[in-house]
Amino acid sequence: MFSLRCIRTTRAVCLAGLLAAACTVPAAFAEDEPRENVTLSGSHADVQFLAGRSVTVTADVSDDVFAAGRYVTFDAASIVNAIVAGYAVEQRGGSMSDMIAAGNTVTVSGVIRDDIVAAARSLRITSSGSVGGDARMAAETIDVDGAIGGSLRAAARQVTINGTISGKADLFAERIVVGPEATITGDLIYRGDTAPEVAAGATIGGAIRHIDSTLPQMTRIGMAILGVGIAIAVGWVIASFVLIALVQLVFPRLVADATVRLRTQPWSSLGIGIAGVLIGCILMGLAFASIFAIPLGVALMVSLGGVKLLGLTALGYCIGLMLDRKNGAAEDRPRGARISWSLLGALIVTAVFLIPFVGVVLVVLAVAAAMGAAAVELWGRLRTV
Repeated sequence: MFSLRCIRTTRAVCLAGLLAAACTVPAAFAEDEPRENVTLSGSHADVQFLAGRSVTVTADVSDDVFAAGRYVTFDAASIVNAIVAGYAVEQRGGSMSDMIAAGNTVTVSGVIRDDIVAAARSLRITSSGSVGGDARMAAETIDVDGAIGGSLRAAARQVTINGTISGKADLFAERIVVGPEATITGDLIYRGDTAPEVAAGATIGGAIRHIDSTLPQMTRIGMAILGVGIAIAVGWVIASFVLIALVQLVFPRLVADATVRLRTQPWSSLGIGIAGVLIGCILMGLAFASIFAIPLGVALMVSLGGVKLLGLTALGYCIGLMLDRKNGAAEDRPRGARISWSLLGALIVTAVFLIPFVGVVLVVLAVAAAMGAAAVELWGRLRTV
């Protein structure tokens, strides 16, 4: 609920800000013309749009009022909703249902029957001002001497309360001062590092609670991202090792033949592997470009993945055989030895890949050659089926 209200508050303040920006455009093209002093009086039943250097509203308006100017004053006016932007915005008496205001100073000395949303350098609800609903404010300094029928949610450098708040006060400020005449029926929530300064005569019906709103340090965020990345990488390596062991277990003869081809014909295997990967990627791109050929693209992607897995297994086994001092054909090793040498070779490939640039290039070329050898052996078996 709090976040939804924050979104509404931001949207409302942005609307008021855009209104202020819009009213400055005509002045830029008419610097020599005197600024207008606009006054709205009488009774009006429709929406009013007002803009000028000084805007004064004393009317009875049964609809919304949009006003923008350097000085915007509601003097004993009775309106429904006010959307205001200006350097100095002031309500002197009168009443309105809601106020949305943005300016350098915003002063409320009248009755706001429902809610107020305001952003300014200085915000003040005087002792003669009152808000029937909630007050949502953002400013450098906020002074509440009047009454708020709902809750106060505010962010400022300093918030001073000497009035009555029937709901809770949820404040984010460097300094919070609760004067001796202040009455807060609900909780006093502060989100800054400094506890509120509560005078002896102040009345707080609820509890004084602290909610930590300090943003996490960037180093912690970086460490968290690094930790997630390491966890994903470790999981990927473990999954790859499990698949390599399964391929060696299920297709030992195919892996052995691909290993022999990789050892005896490395350059031709490298050329076939690079060509196969390039052609496969081009065909996949063309397939995914057409909605009707997407299944073909998926099939090509799965096929390339299978060939890559078979090639990784053969590459790991090839490296393992280089470390094995025993003589004999690749298929002569026991099942456990084949799996062990394949995993050890894959671990060496992973370690080499961690070497910046040179290691990456070497592993990419080795995997491409292994894929070429695996593709040739796999194609030969498919032709004989």
